[in-house]
Amino acid sequence: MKQWRVAIGQQQYGPVSEEELKSWVAQGRLGPADLVWSEGMNAWAPASSVAELGFPPVGAAGATPPPFPPPAAYPQAHRGGAILALGILGLVVCVICGIIAWVMGNGDLRKIDAGLMDPAGRGMTNAGRICGMISVILALVFFVLAVIINIIVAVTATTHSY
Repeated sequence: MKQWRVAIGQQQYGPVSEEELKSWVAQGRLGPADLVWSEGMNAWAPASSVAELGFPPVGAAGATPPPFPPPAAYPQAHRGGAILALGILGLVVCVICGIIAWVMGNGDLRKIDAGLMDPAGRGMTNAGRICGMISVILALVFFVLAVIINIIVAVTATTHSY
């Protein structure tokens, strides 16, 4: 059974089964101008142009043509794997990798939400971003503790010198 991706307004959903998508049509949740995509399609298409979904054909009474041509499938592939790897490296090796993962993850999640990047990598992107955040926060905590310990050692050394 086909799995579909759906763009309704600025929100994307999927994968969604064909049966569930047909129920969305029946409920009015999926309109004729909303965009759909499934493997094998060259580009996103208005739901009304996909015969399997049960919309009346374009030109039939009550059917409306799409307001704009459908965009190409995602212009950018996701970088979830790279961001996750950088986040893990930030935890294990170098906090700079964590900073990079945090920044890249924020940018890529914005692009995914805007429909400019493949949403299949959302989970890995978010996990990498969170690992990056944790590595930066841990580095800051250790830095503050090191400063506090050095201050305590310096104060006790000056008060106990003979």
